[in-house]
Amino acid sequence: MSKAQTSNLRRFLPIGPRGWLARTPGFTACEVRQLLREGAGSVRGRAVSRVLARTSDWLPDEPDIIAFPFHYWRQLPQILLAYSRGETVEAIGQRISLYGAAWGVEHRVEMACRRIAACLNRDLASYGLA
Repeated sequence: MSKAQTSNLRRFLPIGPRGWLARTPGFTACEVRQLLREGAGSVRGRAVSRVLARTSDWLPDEPDIIAFPFHYWRQLPQILLAYSRGETVEAIGQRISLYGAAWGVEHRVEMACRRIAACLNRDLASYGLA
C-alpha cells in the first residue's frame, strides 16, 4: 500500500487529528512553521520551542541523501534557529549554501517542520501539552 493510500485511509479513523468522531489538536507542518516565526507566545508555540530544543527528537541520527544531505543535516538546528528569529530563507541560503540557493534551505525547513509536527503529534505530554 502506498503512502498516499495510507494517508487517505487515515481520514476514516474515528479519533485523531482528522477523526470524524473526535478530533485531537494535531500539529501540521504549516502550523509548526508559523509557530517557529511567532515564538513562544502561546502554549502551542512553547511546545514547538521545546521540540526544537531537543534536536535528538526530530533530527535524524544520520544524514539522508534526499531529505537531509550532510551539509544541511549538520547545520539544520542553526537554520531553524535563524528562521525562528525572523531571517528570510534567502538570507539563510546565502550564508550557508555553496551557491547561495534558497530552495535547498526552503525544502529542509519544510522537512524539519514535518518531523517536528510528527514528534508533537506522537507525544503531546512530553512537550507540555496535556
